[in-house]
Amino acid sequence: MKDKLRLALDEIDYRILNILQEDSRIPISKLARQARVSIPTARQRINRMIKEGVIQRFTVLLDPSTILGYDVFIGINVAPASLMQVAEQLRKLDNVIGVYRSVGEYDLLVRLSLSSYTELDEFLANAISKTPGIQSVKTNIIISILKDEPSPRLKPGRGIRIYCAVCGKEIKEIPIKRVVESKEYYLCCSTCANLFDERTAWNYSP
Repeated sequence: MKDKLRLALDEIDYRILNILQEDSRIPISKLARQARVSIPTARQRINRMIKEGVIQRFTVLLDPSTILGYDVFIGINVAPASLMQVAEQLRKLDNVIGVYRSVGEYDLLVRLSLSSYTELDEFLANAISKTPGIQSVKTNIIISILKDEPSPRLKPGRGIRIYCAVCGKEIKEIPIKRVVESKEYYLCCSTCANLFDERTAWNYSP
């Protein structure tokens, strides 16, 4: 399997991805302006990330409170020899919107989108009880969503190469962040951060 965290993503990719996570329908001209790149560059970067599998799809995030139904998480323990076979079988079911291999109390976590408790009973009776290899099941019904993000949180240095705004060196450790006029800048060390603060204070002094 290709290791997506090892792909050569940089600060431009980071800015583009952050913008798309907020609004994937944003016009390319507006996206390019916010990312501080040309329109051809923005389009080329998006196409490359789609091709490399960083961007898997553009979708719509629905407000669960406006839709009748239930989100359900099921923890499943599986016989080791049957793990991938069970996961693949569950992945194909219509009501299943997520299958996650985990380390801890359960071998698999399965997320369902259901319209009623009756549908849950039918799923447990038909899909779960009749799947060979499943040893135990625990069901958790989501009654309210306090926070839900549709994709991984982007962070500089987490598979994304960033460079110091002062010295230009690639930042290997946790960066120091500054925001000036809604633009993010990253510094590699306290020395560069102090220099950056001095320059921006001088540039924007009245």
